[in-house]
Amino acid sequence: MGMRVVLLAAMVLLCAVPAAARPADEADTVTASPPPIDANAMSVNAAIEPRVRGRIEGLFSGLVGSGQIPGAVVLVIRHDEVAYKAGFGFSDIEDRTPVDPVKTRFRVGAISKLFTATAIMQLVQDGKLDLNTDVNTYLTTFKLPATFPEPITLSHVLTNTAGFDDRRLGIGVPLNRKADPLRLYLTKHMPARVMPPGKFFAYSNHAFALAGLVVEEVSGQKFNDYVHKHILAPLRMNASSFGIPNPVPSNIAVPYTHSVFSSAFSKLELDRLQVGPAGDLITTAPDLAKFMIAHLRRGKGLLTPETADFMQAQHFTEAPGLDGWAFGFAEGERNGVRWIGHGGSWPGFCADLVLVPERQSGYFVAYNTDCHFAASQPIRSMMFDALWRGDEPGMPPADSEDAKTRAAALAGTYMAARRVRNDFTIINAAMAEASVVDKGDGTIELNLPEVGRPLPFKPRADGLWQNPDYGWHLAAITNASGVVTNLALNSLVFDRVDFIDTWTPWAIAIDIALIITFFAWWGWTNGFLSRRLFAEPEAMIGLMPRLAGYVGVTLTLILLISVSALLTLNPSLMILHGPNLFMRVLLFFPVAIGVCAIPMVVWSVVGFGDGPRARFAQAGYALSTLAVVIVLLFAWHWNLHPFAQL
Repeated sequence: MGMRVVLLAAMVLLCAVPAAARPADEADTVTASPPPIDANAMSVNAAIEPRVRGRIEGLFSGLVGSGQIPGAVVLVIRHDEVAYKAGFGFSDIEDRTPVDPVKTRFRVGAISKLFTATAIMQLVQDGKLDLNTDVNTYLTTFKLPATFPEPITLSHVLTNTAGFDDRRLGIGVPLNRKADPLRLYLTKHMPARVMPPGKFFAYSNHAFALAGLVVEEVSGQKFNDYVHKHILAPLRMNASSFGIPNPVPSNIAVPYTHSVFSSAFSKLELDRLQVGPAGDLITTAPDLAKFMIAHLRRGKGLLTPETADFMQAQHFTEAPGLDGWAFGFAEGERNGVRWIGHGGSWPGFCADLVLVPERQSGYFVAYNTDCHFAASQPIRSMMFDALWRGDEPGMPPADSEDAKTRAAALAGTYMAARRVRNDFTIINAAMAEASVVDKGDGTIELNLPEVGRPLPFKPRADGLWQNPDYGWHLAAITNASGVVTNLALNSLVFDRVDFIDTWTPWAIAIDIALIITFFAWWGWTNGFLSRRLFAEPEAMIGLMPRLAGYVGVTLTLILLISVSALLTLNPSLMILHGPNLFMRVLLFFPVAIGVCAIPMVVWSVVGFGDGPRARFAQAGYALSTLAVVIVLLFAWHWNLHPFAQL
C-alpha cells in the first residue's frame, strides 16, 4: 500500500528515478493478439480426448487473446507417450513469430532443480554420495558454518529444508557479462543459515546451487558438462542446455513483462544465472517430455527403478495432509491422485511440470512472461481437472468449538519463511505478507496480496483448513507450548510476525511521511521563489534551519520515490542483476538524511522565537522533522542503509 502511494509522487520527482527503472519506451512496448491455430502451431495426437483438447485450447487461446500471456506451449503425456502438444500465441510479438510446439525454446526456471536432483541421485546410486552425510564432507573450498547443532545434509537440500536465508541480489547477470564459476560465486555469496535443518520448508536457489557444486566436487566435472553427459545426451535432449548457448539461438522465446502503466508487454533481455543448477535450463517441450517419460518409467535411462522410486517418494511435509517434498520434486494430492512436479519462474518466463506416476501421465506448460496468479492458477486448475477427474477424499466435519479455538489462535499476520533477511529486498517479502482473519465460526479468511481477494478456508476434522475454490490446505504449526508460530499453506511456510514487522502500519506511516515531506518541500521551494521573484517577506525560519530541512525532505522524497520505482516499476532484473551503482548510492541516502535530521530535531525543540508566527513555523518544522525521522526508522528497520549486507 505504502509503496504504491509513493508512485503518485513520481511525476513530481521523476528525474530522481534511474532510466533503467522507468517504464519501457513506446517502441519497446508491444501488444499480443493470438495467431490462428493451424498445423504450424499445433500437433495433436488422437490419444487425447476431444473434451480435454477443447478445454486446453479454450483456456490458452483466451489467455493469449485477453493479453494475460504473449505465447505458450502445452504438452500432455498419456501412457508414457506424448499425446498432445500445441503452441499458442507468439514467441516474438514484434516479429509475429508463433510459438512452435516442437522448436521454440523456453527458460523453465526451477524445473532445472529436477535435473540437479537427478544428478545427485545418480551419484548416490553409484555410492559416491550419501544423502544423510554432512554436506561439508563434499566441499573443498569453503565450509558451511556450524550455526546449529544439526549439520546440513543432501536430504535437507533436496527437500528445501536446509534452513538458508534467501538472496535475490546478483543471482543473475546480463548476457554481456560472464557469470562467476559456481565455486567462486558460492564462496562469496552463500546465504547464512537462519533455521535449523529439517524443520521448515524454505525454498532455496542457493541450496540447489550448492547441490550442483557437490556434483562438481564428486564427479570432477563442471556441472553443465556432467548434466550433458549423464542426462541430456542419454535422453537425446539435443535442443536443451544449462545456460543460454553462444551464439544465442533464434528460437528462444522472447521474454516479456507486463508494462506498469498499460496492459501491453515490454520486452526483457535474456541473461545468465549465477546459480545455474537452480534455474538455468533452456529446453523445448519435446525435449522435456523425454525427461518426464524417463521419470514416469521409474528412471529408465537415468536411474534404477529402486532409486527413482526412492527419489519420488515423500520425504518431508509440514503436517499430515499437506503437500510435501520428494527429492527435488514437490508432491501432493488433488482430485484423488498423487502428483509430483515442479514449477519454474524467471523474469519473462513461467513454467509448470506435473507427473502422476500411478496414471503414467503428466503435463508441461510454459509461457513467455512473468508468472502471475491470474494465468498460472487457472492453468493448473484446468489441467488437473481436465486430465485427472476425480474427487477429493471426504472429510468428517470439524468439531465447531475446537475449530473456533484453533481459528482464533491462528489469526494474525505472517511473512514467508523464504525471504531475504540481510538486505533491503526484505521489503518485497513484507509487501507480500499474508494475514489470517478469524470469522468466529471456525472458518478463516486468508489474504494473499497476489490473489487480490480474501480466500475462505473451512475447518476439517483432521486439524487442517481447506479452501473450496482451489483445494488448498492450510495448517497451524505450534511450538512446545502450543502457541501458533507458523502457518503452512500446502508446502509453503509463513512465520508469524509481531506488530513491528507488520507491513501495514509501516505503509501507513510512510504514506503520511510522504505527504508531509512533499508539502514541506513544495512550501520551502515556493517560499524561496516567491521571495526572490515577488519580494515576499523574509522567512521566519533562518537560513541554516531552512537549508537543513530542505535538503532533508528533498533527499527523503528522492529515497522514497527511487525505492518505490526499484521495487514496483521494473524490479525484477535490476534486483537480480544488482547491486548496481545506483543501489549502492541509494543506500547512503539515509546517512545523509540522518545528518540533516540531527540539527532538524534540535531546531524543532528550540524553535524560532516567540509569537504566533514563530510558533506556527516551529510546529510545521517539527512535523517535517517527524516525517524525516519516520523514514529513517523505516530505512533502518528494513535494511535500507549501507550497513546492511549486500
